[in-house]
Amino acid sequence: MNTQEAKERAQDLLRETDNCIRANPVPAILTALGVGFAIGIMTRWVEPPRREPWQEAIDDIRDALSSGAKRGKKAYTHTSEAVREAVEQAVEKARDVDVDPVVKWWKRLWA
Repeated sequence: MNTQEAKERAQDLLRETDNCIRANPVPAILTALGVGFAIGIMTRWVEPPRREPWQEAIDDIRDALSSGAKRGKKAYTHTSEAVREAVEQAVEKARDVDVDPVVKWWKRLWA
């Protein structure tokens, strides 16, 4: 089948469809309405539900707070590690300094 034959076949089908619609207008209109209704129902299932503008604003605020919370958590982790290291260093230095007289006496006794 070449392009000319396909073109003639398409024109024949178009004429037949036109004649059928002219002969039976009411069923053609009802069929068109049914097909349109079915397509409308199917597109509602595919489309995401419509959201209110305030819901989008809340989502934007939630996203902004989420990113801030992530940065805050990261800074908190860094700060807590720094404090932990500083306390460990202070404890080590305090162990080196003999401030307790009993410990001094005990060290002298066994040294």
